[in-house]
Amino acid sequence: MIMTVYFSFFAIIATLCALYLLVAKHPLHGALALIGVMLSLAGIYSLLSAPFLGVVQILTYAGAIMMLVVFVIMVLNSAHDHIVPRFDLKGLVLLVIPAVLALGLLAVLHVNVFTAHPTAIRGTALAVSAQLFNTTQSGGGFWILFEFTGLMLLSAMAAAVLIAKKRLANPGEKV
Repeated sequence: MIMTVYFSFFAIIATLCALYLLVAKHPLHGALALIGVMLSLAGIYSLLSAPFLGVVQILTYAGAIMMLVVFVIMVLNSAHDHIVPRFDLKGLVLLVIPAVLALGLLAVLHVNVFTAHPTAIRGTALAVSAQLFNTTQSGGGFWILFEFTGLMLLSAMAAAVLIAKKRLANPGEKV
């Protein structure tokens, strides 16, 4: 019963943050909403008895990748924002949401008993990589997703460099 309540809480927060991501006018607010979605997903992973996946979700997506996204937004948007916004109601709400998510995650971690699923793949990094990167006919095809993600990140980084280079060449140009 309590797991359903926690799942509903994280699902509602993830949905609200995703909807705010769609309607946010400033890209930095959208990035903060995306961090809320990532933290909610980490909470759902911990409910599914996958604490390692929840921690990796926080470290990789909410931490490293979102830091890179926020950095790119701040670099590419530097010509548009000349004033620092005041602390208002929207700023307070954006501070309360991560605090509530963190408290919910701590409550789940406090109540949840972590037991491993009997059919889960256990073992070393070699066993996990053998399952993920199985290129035979019986493999799951996860290696294709890994390659596709690498290509997408590489093309996004190249596009960001080209956009920044174009802006540096024409400093007076408005985009």
